[in-house]
Amino acid sequence: MSIRVRMTAIVAVLLSMLLLAGCGGAATPDPVTPPATGGTAGVLDGSTLVDTVCTKCHSRDRINQASKDLVGWQSTINRMVSQHGAVVTTEEQSAIAIYLSNR
Repeated sequence: MSIRVRMTAIVAVLLSMLLLAGCGGAATPDPVTPPATGGTAGVLDGSTLVDTVCTKCHSRDRINQASKDLVGWQSTINRMVSQHGAVVTTEEQSAIAIYLSNR
């Protein structure tokens, strides 16, 4: 075997080893930090909001009997705010509509 063939084989083996080493395990993902708790900065609980806001005027049974999709609940909540004086922030409106449409 000539020196040139031997050197080519050695270089090929070394390059293969480098390539395989570079394809090693994936990097460790960054840890996920949980959302903040408390206040409106955290995740709002739609069920709790329904109990504290909606049941001021409506029974829980009446609310549970209504079957609407997300758009339907958004429309209803907007009407309660604009025509009936319900005091609800935009974030709370979204949380309530999402909760009611997914139950």
